[in-house]
Amino acid sequence: MAGGGALTEPATAARETLPALETGAWRRLCLMVAEGRRRAAPAADIARVTWFSDQTLLEAWVAFATAAETWDTAVRDDARTLAEDIVSYAKDVAPELYRRLAAMLGPLKSRPPSLEEAKACQAILETLCRAAEERARRAGALSGAMTPLAQAAERLGKAFARRERNPPVRIVLPHVPGMCLSHDDDGWACASDMATFDKRQSWILEPSGDAYVLISADDPDLVLVVDQDEDLIPMTRRPPPFTFADRGPRPRVARRDEAPADAARFFVSVSSDLYLQNVSYQTLALECPGDGGWRHGAPIFTTLKRGGATQRWAFEPPLRSRQELIFHDVIAPAAAPGLEVGGLARLGDDWTAIADDLRAGAAQMMACAEHGQPFAANSSVVDVLDCWRRLAAEARNASADLAI
Repeated sequence: MAGGGALTEPATAARETLPALETGAWRRLCLMVAEGRRRAAPAADIARVTWFSDQTLLEAWVAFATAAETWDTAVRDDARTLAEDIVSYAKDVAPELYRRLAAMLGPLKSRPPSLEEAKACQAILETLCRAAEERARRAGALSGAMTPLAQAAERLGKAFARRERNPPVRIVLPHVPGMCLSHDDDGWACASDMATFDKRQSWILEPSGDAYVLISADDPDLVLVVDQDEDLIPMTRRPPPFTFADRGPRPRVARRDEAPADAARFFVSVSSDLYLQNVSYQTLALECPGDGGWRHGAPIFTTLKRGGATQRWAFEPPLRSRQELIFHDVIAPAAAPGLEVGGLARLGDDWTAIADDLRAGAAQMMACAEHGQPFAANSSVVDVLDCWRRLAAEARNASADLAI
């Protein structure tokens, strides 16, 4: 930059960036491996009897469980070396050099550095840079220890984050295109035109014993109910022609904490063309007969099961099976930290980024001296050292865990 025009703004030192290490990854590494191993067998048992509409999460889990199983003593020792590199940089390298740098930068807040002052600061920054580069090279050489597991963890973390455990669904009438189960302003169950995108059209089906509770996605305090008529219920326990009960209470939404348990429980199937049947009324099911025409707001009733199209419902998107929900819950403790632990695959890149920032800061300091301009740092030395102390604490804990 010698011989160039004057800088129009004070030069600033690039702040050290830690894109992957600014996480609790080290603290969660051993926990994730341990949970992966502990949950591999039960997850495999569930997967064998589960049909997955989307195999992405299952495949990511299998890849991670395999990587965790191969996490042997030699690999753990290499990973411990990488963790100790962070500890030694924060404990043995950074504190003294940054304190010396802070003492030199103090008088330069209001004036440009002299060439001698700039060279002295540059020497400190270059020493820090060489220490970071040494660790970057070691991270690259030992990448076989960390990368396979970290990449598998990140893949699992991404798949887990993208796949909602029990997403809201619409309950549609397949033979009446564009119509689905909803409720009106008074709470009565009705058909709704899907083109209106009313939030009341979406439901979360929560398993409850051998049945489900239909929770309004618009207001989780509301559930679909069929009021319990103690005189009518016994009459629905015998099929035609022995029953005289051809209609029950009209379905509606009610506050969950105020509704009797069985009023809010329904038998459903994850397949298409299914009955929606309150558990108390064995011969009745929800029906939208379309009296007066198929329209937005058409009432839904509880009527005798006849097998007609107006009593057949389906889910959009397909409902998660109970086995899928169980699989999700089994792997969750191991999968949840995946994105953070996955950052460890970029450990070498982090050290290189730190070295590049330090070298850029040294170049900026020399440019300030050459152009007679003050030097402004983006971060205080205190903040930088605090950051390193935090990262070192995480790495030290991981190192202790890796030694076990």
